[in-house]
Amino acid sequence: EQKAIDNNLKIKQYNNAPVDFPTFVREGYDVRVITPPGFVTQEDGLVYKDFQLGTGELPKDGQEVTFDYIAYNENGGTIDSTYRKNAPASTRLGINGMIPGFEEGLKGMREGGKRRVVVPPELGPPVGPATFFSSKQWEVFDIELIKIKNCERVQTGFMVSSVVC
Repeated sequence: EQKAIDNNLKIKQYNNAPVDFPTFVREGYDVRVITPPGFVTQEDGLVYKDFQLGTGELPKDGQEVTFDYIAYNENGGTIDSTYRKNAPASTRLGINGMIPGFEEGLKGMREGGKRRVVVPPELGPPVGPATFFSSKQWEVFDIELIKIKNCERVQTGFMVSSVVC
């Protein structure tokens, strides 16, 4: 096991993984996650660490959230990032538009908060031939919640409405 941990550390260094990045040890088909101090593991398996607590209310389903993120694979390699695009992401909560564990992690944050979220496969993206995700793959996200905005349904015509945030 120590050899697997040492190899993981070398790969994370090669990938320039951030400080406090978890270590993933594969044992056959099982994966054990070793987290540095300060991480919290919820009952459903979601793991997170707050680096900066925000202020205000927690976001709710139906509200629009604007956030920046960096997505990593288990080896600390960057998969995607809003910072690369120079534009934060925005979406409404509760519409099944995000990876379930990512959305759960966002719902526990306040505006201005910064958090690392470690998403277990059970709360991860859909898997299968049409996606590049594996059924045993963990995802890691650094998230900064920028803004929470209320949305409302507005009548735009006879029997037609839209949601405006």
